[in-house]
Amino acid sequence: MTLRARLQRAPLLGFFALTFAWSWACWALSPAIRPQLPWLATLLMFAGSFGPSLAAIVVVASTRPNGGLRAWLSRCLEWRIGWGWWTFAVLVPLAVMLLAAGLHIALGGTIGTSPASGHLLMTVVNLPLVLLLGGPMGEEFGWRGFALPVLQDRLGWRAASLVLGPVWGVWHLPLFFIDGTAQAHIPLALFMLSVVAMSVVFTWLVNHTAGSVVAALLLHTAINFWPSVVPVLPTEGSYRAYAFVVSILVLLALLALGLTNERSLYRRPARAKNGNGGS
Repeated sequence: MTLRARLQRAPLLGFFALTFAWSWACWALSPAIRPQLPWLATLLMFAGSFGPSLAAIVVVASTRPNGGLRAWLSRCLEWRIGWGWWTFAVLVPLAVMLLAAGLHIALGGTIGTSPASGHLLMTVVNLPLVLLLGGPMGEEFGWRGFALPVLQDRLGWRAASLVLGPVWGVWHLPLFFIDGTAQAHIPLALFMLSVVAMSVVFTWLVNHTAGSVVAALLLHTAINFWPSVVPVLPTEGSYRAYAFVVSILVLLALLALGLTNERSLYRRPARAKNGNGGS
């Protein structure tokens, strides 16, 4: 059976398989070649982060003929979501981190000074780098652009979020064993809890913006960027500020799960005329 036939039979399973195979292969090879080829090792780390989006493109191109890929990309790139949602996506993560930092300081803790916090130019330059290389572009077309609509079509938005969250978290697992990654100093349990909570918040936002992946890109970029201004990620032996971040994210997720009316949400159907069913 050809790859196209396998993907047409089980597109969601195929997406997950391609995502993990590509990313984990890149991340496994990178540390092994770093002593001899550091530039290639760095390139492989970035390439691995694009696994979800690349896998989604392959699956959509294989399962939706006659312009299906173009139509899918057009829906994903819908940017007219309203200034309120742009503001929400960019500033809510900052508010979460400021609140967490404030609680940490109120209990006698300290946070370091970020290199970007005092340099406006560095802060501005960091934004496109985070968007292009820090995860959002490489991930969101896959997680929220492809997998989420398929899961929601079967399970509803709450269950889909709670299924996709752990998968999203486990995908990061090799990064915990690679020096220099953001995950290297983060306790796995806290990270997994944060990702499941964020999955709910991401779904809530995407469903309130007509299925726009741009909204997810903005939120993901903000989550990755603001710690360069408000340093709340763990350093060796200091987890309290990050634990506050996770706690606030869990609270936001619980509010979204408990207070959102299913009928008030837009839910982009996974199945279009050119097809996207299967496992």
